[in-house]
Amino acid sequence: MLYIITLAIFFIWMVMLLRKKQLSWHSIVTSYAIAVFSADMLEVTFNLLLNLYKFPTHLAIDPVKDNEFGIIFGDTLILPFTFIVFVYYARQSPPWRTSLLFALLSIIQEWIYLRLGYMKYLHWNLAYSAAFYVAGFRLGAYLAPRIATYNPPVPYRIRLICFSHTIIMWAGALFASPLLEMFQFRPGVFNDHMADCRFTDLLSGDVLSVLCTIFIPRTPNRFKPLAFTVIACIGISFALYAYFKGWLIYHNWNHFFMVLRYIVPLALIMLYDRWELSMERAK
Repeated sequence: MLYIITLAIFFIWMVMLLRKKQLSWHSIVTSYAIAVFSADMLEVTFNLLLNLYKFPTHLAIDPVKDNEFGIIFGDTLILPFTFIVFVYYARQSPPWRTSLLFALLSIIQEWIYLRLGYMKYLHWNLAYSAAFYVAGFRLGAYLAPRIATYNPPVPYRIRLICFSHTIIMWAGALFASPLLEMFQFRPGVFNDHMADCRFTDLLSGDVLSVLCTIFIPRTPNRFKPLAFTVIACIGISFALYAYFKGWLIYHNWNHFFMVLRYIVPLALIMLYDRWELSMERAK
């Protein structure tokens, strides 16, 4: 319940600020994507792979699934909404003051989670988190004016890889474990079935994100639909290979849905590419 309450607080705070129309939709999407990409890279490493801490959200009986709910709430909702709020204040404020204030807010929030049993340290402590909060928000303060004004903008390849990761990740997180549980990757790399699924899904998705980032900016506009189609086919080919090798298990799923699982995110990335480039041409 505490995760839901925190999400509601930051969502309401974000909406109240966005009603003032000081941030464009480009800025909001960029803030969200950068936050999700950054959080996922750290969480997959520290939480799933190194097993340094866990998120007992008390929303599921299975502790593995419960931890995954914590990752989804924290990395894809609470932290990105917090970063959007941060960008709103940091775009014109003294960088260190804003960074330290938000870092302190995050440290207090994590301490409360620890005290109430909604976060559990295994090989971690609050000092490590504090260092990451200070460093992360200070980097965010450097990016905030660029995100808010696009003058100068965050380099397009960074925006593109963050957005691509976010869209592809959401498709996997929504339809795989622990949400709808329609399919599951099980290559057997990790004993933890959730880590096995999420790591495989994120790694394969990030390969597609990197391909988008490398080839799409240098591809002429008339050939971009073909380029996106080829990248989607690479993802589909991997999924089919994984299925026939026994690494991918379907529950309420089939090959047609798996094809859509890659085509729809790549189509959204293509629309994002057009949206961002049209904005840059209009400047």
